Amino acid sequence: DVNFNMLDTTEGGLLKSVEQLLSDVFIPTLRKINHGWGELASPQAQGVKQEFISSLESFVSVLVGAQESLQEKVTLKECDTFDLRVLKSPADYMAAANSAETTEKIEACMKVWIKQIEQVLAESDQLRKEADDLGPRAELDHWKKRMSRFNYLLDQLKTPDISAVLGVLLLAKSKLIKSWRELDIRITDAANEAKDNVKYLYSLERFCDPLYNSDPVSMVDAIPALINAIKMIHSISRYYNTSEKITSLFVKVTNQMITSCKAYITNNGSNSIWDQPQQVVTDKIKAAIRLNQEYQRCFHKTKEQLEQTPSQRKFDISEMYIFGKFDTFQRRLNKILEMFDTITTYSALQDSKIEGLETIATRFQTAEMQAKWEAIVMNLKKKHYSFLDHRRTDFDVDYEEFCKSTSELHKQLRTFMENTFDEIQNTEKALNVLEKFE
Repeated sequence: DVNFNMLDTTEGGLLKSVEQLLSDVFIPTLRKINHGWGELASPQAQGVKQEFISSLESFVSVLVGAQESLQEKVTLKECDTFDLRVLKSPADYMAAANSAETTEKIEACMKVWIKQIEQVLAESDQLRKEADDLGPRAELDHWKKRMSRFNYLLDQLKTPDISAVLGVLLLAKSKLIKSWRELDIRITDAANEAKDNVKYLYSLERFCDPLYNSDPVSMVDAIPALINAIKMIHSISRYYNTSEKITSLFVKVTNQMITSCKAYITNNGSNSIWDQPQQVVTDKIKAAIRLNQEYQRCFHKTKEQLEQTPSQRKFDISEMYIFGKFDTFQRRLNKILEMFDTITTYSALQDSKIEGLETIATRFQTAEMQAKWEAIVMNLKKKHYSFLDHRRTDFDVDYEEFCKSTSELHKQLRTFMENTFDEIQNTEKALNVLEKFE
């Protein structure tokens, strides 16, 4: 099949048009269709589909980064205080350097460039403002854009206009030369840092792919290699070996794990925890919890190995900062599991066929308590926010209300069952039922 289409590049340009075609048309369509992929029944086949879509998303990310790099590039202003084209021979340079008026005009041009460059360096030194759920690919994108920005700036420092201004001011022994050289060193160092970081982060990319392409079950197997790769970067990189940078990278790894867990539990956002069989959701949640446990276990194992090797750089980073989000997310998952257990317990009681309990079970199904229980569950299910969003405090309030309502209902049920002991021939059986319920 051959597909032809037209791209409108009048507004955003070619890069923007291709990005929109892929992200708004192709990728959503490929996610929805199941035909044309061959046999998708096996997990391996599903993995191939997800890997292909992930590669497209990665390419879209590259396109977005390229556009941002073009928008953020800094072009040094043209010299408008002096016509640099008149400087053709060494005599012209000498004459300009000997003229106080000409030197002043050329210095005015360099002052503008110095101000522009200082602004770029100041912005690069500022704390990065990022969304709190970015994954490790965002780290590579950041340094790629930074490398592009400083490389473009370095290329401009080699242009004829810059060389002409420098030539005149060197002959005139201008005081600006010292400031210019300092800035030149800082720009070069910043460009080298970005280039070096991009090199190491590119080597890490294949170890991060499972965070985007795999579910929490298969992701567990990729954790040791990922942490070992980060350890190597921390040990041998020239610039990317600070506690701040490694911590930031680990935090992004954690973010992506949480994002993948949510996608896994909700079938990429198409189902809530209530739209699926409870046991299926329970198994998925337990897989997410195990991922966090294995993640921290592998980290601590690597950290202990580094501490036992004097020649290796240690992981001097905040574990609370790295794992705090995942631990908070796990606490949310545990609460959801507790709710499921409670719901299962009540459902098992009302459907119970234990000898001697038939009368009570029948009453429970038709009595006021059954209506209260259904109201409690329905009130929980009709909440519009995502129960997996561990940052939403609404859940904690609703969870406490659920526990309180369930506790009150349980007290009523216990009182009801104790008052009906005389209807049961064997009191011991009733007590066993209560123990099982509790």
